[in-house]
Amino acid sequence: MKRLFALLLTLAMCASLLAACGNGGSSSGGSSASGSGDASSTGGDAYPEGTITITVAYSAGGSSDKLARMVQPYLQDELGVNVVVENQGGASGQIAAESFLRKDPDGYNLLAVNAPGIFYTVALQDTTYDYGDLVPVWVESYDPIVMLALNASEFNTLGDFIEGAKDNPGKYSVGYAAGGGQQATALWLKDNLDLDIKLVSYDGGSDASAALLGGHVDVIFGDAYARVDLVTEAKALGIGTAEANTAWPDAVSFNEQLKAYSVEMPSDEFQARMGCYWVSKDFVDQYPDRYQKLISAFEKACANEEYIQTLKDANVYDSAVLASGATYSQQMEQMADEVETVVAPLFAES
Repeated sequence: MKRLFALLLTLAMCASLLAACGNGGSSSGGSSASGSGDASSTGGDAYPEGTITITVAYSAGGSSDKLARMVQPYLQDELGVNVVVENQGGASGQIAAESFLRKDPDGYNLLAVNAPGIFYTVALQDTTYDYGDLVPVWVESYDPIVMLALNASEFNTLGDFIEGAKDNPGKYSVGYAAGGGQQATALWLKDNLDLDIKLVSYDGGSDASAALLGGHVDVIFGDAYARVDLVTEAKALGIGTAEANTAWPDAVSFNEQLKAYSVEMPSDEFQARMGCYWVSKDFVDQYPDRYQKLISAFEKACANEEYIQTLKDANVYDSAVLASGATYSQQMEQMADEVETVVAPLFAES
């Protein structure tokens, strides 16, 4: 819980800092490096002066990589310097995070890694960093968990699957991408409903989708918008949100369906995936003005009509939230708390 407290303190600090910067931002005719104020700590008006690198903590071609490359040219225009995207996959983001945190905290490096995935590395793996060492600058997307079966399946709802599993112990299998919210959701349902089901982990969501299409598993958990590619071949048995979802408009929330079993998931949007860009806490402490400049650059880049059309053309606009990390501080806190108190014990028992 000490680790979680560090995260909550960091997020609260960032929200306060963002509000303060919004009330007292510098103008183009403001102080220079030779004026009052320490340019080495604030970043001065000159930042950025060189290439900014976004390290995506996953392999090339995945959804996080594609989204980073979509925003890259617009972010580059706003910052006035080259912005490059690199990939450093492995260990659910841990390898990229540790490499990122070894670099100078000067604002010339950003880390693209999903939450709650990055929280899982702290809770479940041996990391050199803690919750509070990373600060979210920008939240790009928000994608709830969905449960899918093929159209020909005997199951139409989560309740159907639960009843089928109870009547046929050990018969049905559930696939998911390993090490994140999809696996956590499967483990939670299995544990809280005492289901005898086969859990099958895959390296990624696309692999789980292929397994469903190939008949290797009966149902899968996936990220709702990421799995819109299955919309003509699969149906949603349930979804991890109380809000209507444009990708799966007929899906009924997990918690609504679980009322019949007198159980409730820890939150309506339990372990939904948030696509985020991060900086280090040291950077925020040392260069608050640079931190604000990055947020402003993301805001302007993501308001660009061409960028918005790019998202629409790629069928990912509906998952876009495009907001500062501070805006989502409450969700981050809840997500991290769930990882500490609910998810970690489930993984330890599995």
